[in-house]
Amino acid sequence: MDKYTTYVGMDVHARSITARAMAKETGETFSSRFTDCPSAEEVAEWLSSLPQPVYCAYESGCTGTHLARDLRALGYDCDVIAVSTLARSSKDKKAKCDKHDAKVLLREILNPMASYSTVWVPDARTEADRSLARAYRDAVEECKRAKQKLESFLLLHGFVWNEKTAKGNLKNTFTRAWWRWVGGVTFEEESANESLAHYVRRAKEAEAEVKMMKGQVERAARSERNAPYTDALCRLKGMSTTNAFTARAEFGDFARFSSGRKVSCWAGVVPSNNSSGEREAHGPMTKAGNSDLRRTLVEGVCGIAAWTGAKKAQGPAGEASAAVEAMAAQANARICGRYRHLVQDNHLHHNKAKVAVASELVRWVWAIGRQVQLEQERKAAPRP
Repeated sequence: MDKYTTYVGMDVHARSITARAMAKETGETFSSRFTDCPSAEEVAEWLSSLPQPVYCAYESGCTGTHLARDLRALGYDCDVIAVSTLARSSKDKKAKCDKHDAKVLLREILNPMASYSTVWVPDARTEADRSLARAYRDAVEECKRAKQKLESFLLLHGFVWNEKTAKGNLKNTFTRAWWRWVGGVTFEEESANESLAHYVRRAKEAEAEVKMMKGQVERAARSERNAPYTDALCRLKGMSTTNAFTARAEFGDFARFSSGRKVSCWAGVVPSNNSSGEREAHGPMTKAGNSDLRRTLVEGVCGIAAWTGAKKAQGPAGEASAAVEAMAAQANARICGRYRHLVQDNHLHHNKAKVAVASELVRWVWAIGRQVQLEQERKAAPRP
């Protein structure tokens, strides 16, 4: 940070940006406010008038990282600071306005003892893949809600699915037989029939949306850029094509982590710590960091109780290097053995054991992804 002459803290909103700057050597301060949805070029023009070189930063939030990416493309170092890691006094919380927030941020980046963390800024293609993976997740969640509302409406009016198999088990819902049963439900009141038609229509539309989005995700996963990673990650049990694509998109650059412990902390699957002096206490997982990847991995290992030591069937997945195959085989054996040890030997609740397994799975995802990234870099390197 000592290589910069001027430091800039920016409070970024959808339609305005408030900036406070300070030249470290002279102590001279500068300020500016940009309105009417300012572009990165407008901000860069003001930055060019400051003593060079310039470092700027703003808080993470709903505005994303596009401003930082654009400013970097224009030649200015810009970071996005994780808002949860910024220290704020009670006075800062009471006196809140754009100018004050920009001043607080400038104070933090000038503080040599500050402990804030910066957010990784993905490139445009990685951002697009990540948006697609999250859009698919949103479609799945909306489909679940639509189906729950339909089932709740039927239950409210006394219609309960109770068809059994030959063994006496309850048949699954939202199958062809279930939809035929719903098609036979009628009410004496026309308004109730109209309500049922609405819920049926919404559930079918949501199902079609999920199917369409899944196809788009699978096509993106098979692209030249993503296929080596998704093919490798699909070797892991609990990693479908959509899960592998989500992991690839959320990680982006696997080399940005230096250790597996940092990966687990980023995914929020490490226990919280509340220790003092000789007392050491650990609580539930932190749930900090990347919630999309965490949920994908935890859901992926939900069926681990039925997993065996047999090699995972690959289906349409492409080829992978011998190193990746060996790592995946070791990971699958390790994960299955760890779950059984936690449940059978330590008598840990199966849900807690699944989270512990997910914490290890994310490290294997990182390790395999980093191996694939190294292989791709060797292929792309010019031959002597």
